[in-house]
Amino acid sequence: MFVRDAGTMRQMMQTSVKGLVLLLLILPCYRIFAQEIQLRSRVELVVVPVTVKGKNGKAATGLTQADFTITEAGKKQHITSFSVEPVPLSAVLLIDTGVTETALTRVKNSLPTLMAGFAEDDEMAIYTFDKRVEKLMDFSSDREQIGRIFEKVANANPSVSSMSVGPFSMPGPVINGVPIIPGVESATRTIALPTKVLHDAIFQAAEDLSSRELDRRRILFVASDGRNQNSLHSYDAALDRLLMHGVQTFVFGVDTSVFQRLRSSLVNYASATGGEVCFSESQSSLESCYLLSTDEARNQYVLGYQSTNKRPGTKAVFREIKVQVKQSGVDVRHRKGYYQTP
Repeated sequence: MFVRDAGTMRQMMQTSVKGLVLLLLILPCYRIFAQEIQLRSRVELVVVPVTVKGKNGKAATGLTQADFTITEAGKKQHITSFSVEPVPLSAVLLIDTGVTETALTRVKNSLPTLMAGFAEDDEMAIYTFDKRVEKLMDFSSDREQIGRIFEKVANANPSVSSMSVGPFSMPGPVINGVPIIPGVESATRTIALPTKVLHDAIFQAAEDLSSRELDRRRILFVASDGRNQNSLHSYDAALDRLLMHGVQTFVFGVDTSVFQRLRSSLVNYASATGGEVCFSESQSSLESCYLLSTDEARNQYVLGYQSTNKRPGTKAVFREIKVQVKQSGVDVRHRKGYYQTP
């Protein structure tokens, strides 16, 4: 059996104590260093697709990184990446089946033209909505599958709320589409409130688009008259989801009056997310809107920067973005901001 003398044991204990003290001194420094590495690894690139159009409405081409200035929450940001290369699209198509039968027929018949604007590596999910939201197809690049869904939509009968009501289809007085019996107090009858869940449909589309890869452009196409009644989600909640997930909204307004267009929330959705609005009165104009929108969605100037604003502590904070171009007389469109996370 090997036995050390008392001096040797004392020296070993002193060495151990010194090692422990050194470890206690180094550990806090290591923690600070590790936290710094973690913070640095969480620096995210803020990506801002930008559309620039001249007075003639055509895309302004030939701009360079030096032509753009971008600010976030009032602070000028350094553009670290710049691209004009087309990128694949991840798109959701929302079809409002609560419009008039004439308008819905125009939308149905023009769907093949929308598909013609898609490239082979683009993907699409298709939804319909009126009183509820229905997903007809999850994200797919299979053109045959998309074509079958388009045929299903084209052959589907319009909902009762979208049917034209003739003078003999519902005899007698009605309130909100509900017939009443003359001489009976209407207060004794329960009248259903009108329902169209536009905001719910947009909220769900934004949530589903959040799962798509970051190297794809997230796009929402909405064919609707812009009416909304009794959605579970508000306009603000749906818009927050669009901005949070970097979704651009392109609107195809159908079955709308000039007054409705001025007040439409669809216009606000498109403006806030850097998209486009196109109101149409015919199938040919609707088809033109489809082709212009898909081309614009794919071909944009893409700016990237790392935010110099301090990350929020516990809750996500909305950061307003402003993009300016040196060239005068142009229309600059981009999302109005994003949510910076803790």
